[in-house]
Amino acid sequence: MIATKSKMFKMTGRLGIITATLFCAGSAFGQDPAKKDSVSTIPAEVMTVIKPSCMPCHSNEGRDKPKAKVNFSVWEQYNPMEKTMLAASILDEVKKGSMPPKGFLKSHPEVALSETQIAQIAQWCESLKAKP
Repeated sequence: MIATKSKMFKMTGRLGIITATLFCAGSAFGQDPAKKDSVSTIPAEVMTVIKPSCMPCHSNEGRDKPKAKVNFSVWEQYNPMEKTMLAASILDEVKKGSMPPKGFLKSHPEVALSETQIAQIAQWCESLKAKP
């Protein structure tokens, strides 16, 4: 009987851990696990700007220092607070004109941001900053 209880405890314990892990992974702070984080996905129109102008440095294929600051390849892995903070930083850098950097633009002038593209990024960043 003791061996049976021990086996039951091991099974129940594992099942409990698995259940708790799945529940916690699927629901941050009591949110419905079926709902996606509302700031997870970069809209397609913004991605068309980010891909050529930002991702050469800020992606898995980019250089270490830039991708350590923000890595668009793993954007969906950032938590909502990180995304909000990164959005503020992205907005600041783009509005100042320091991103993409002038050195990069010398060799890749085709990825310079137009006023319309800056406005697209700014609107997206503002929308992320407004999310809780």
